[in-house]
Amino acid sequence: MDKESIYSREEIEEICKEVERQWEYHLLARGAFPINPEGLTEYQSSDFYIEHGVLMKVSIPGPMSPVMQRGLAGIHQWLNQNYIIRLYGILDQYKVLTAGKKLNNPYINILYGLRQKIGAHSSGYRNPKDYDARKLTKLIQEHLDPSIGDERVHHFNLAIDTVLYKMKEDCIKFIRSLEGEPIPSSSSTRHKI
Repeated sequence: MDKESIYSREEIEEICKEVERQWEYHLLARGAFPINPEGLTEYQSSDFYIEHGVLMKVSIPGPMSPVMQRGLAGIHQWLNQNYIIRLYGILDQYKVLTAGKKLNNPYINILYGLRQKIGAHSSGYRNPKDYDARKLTKLIQEHLDPSIGDERVHHFNLAIDTVLYKMKEDCIKFIRSLEGEPIPSSSSTRHKI
């Protein structure tokens, strides 16, 4: 097998480094915009971000406009969805998604499903009656956050600590397991959840 057709140690490190770099950008953004600060005009990053090296103090002058209230109520979800799209793009670029789908890796399957359902092909709202959405919720329950109840979830639960962080860590473990393995020749875009 020729050297260019397998995942080299250097390529694995490059992929992992980019995943971590995008994660750090996400932590910084989410550190400033936690889950809805509910009308607070001053707040700081929550413990999760502080434990990961991000401490921000936010002060919003004056009363919040309706735009600020609406935006702050949903920006955390939008930022999480943005990270899903970026992680998907990195792994797709290096054909890690295809390798993961071929091996039925649950974290790659979750990432693929999230990207299709919230990232690029919808508004980000989950339809609980959709078969793929229920299947994806079940995967998240089994592998990331068992507390998610299908009947009570309107948005996909992309909690940074129980879903995104764990998924990122497990994707990195999978990426590292590919060292020396053949690089798939096909694209991931034709796969289903």
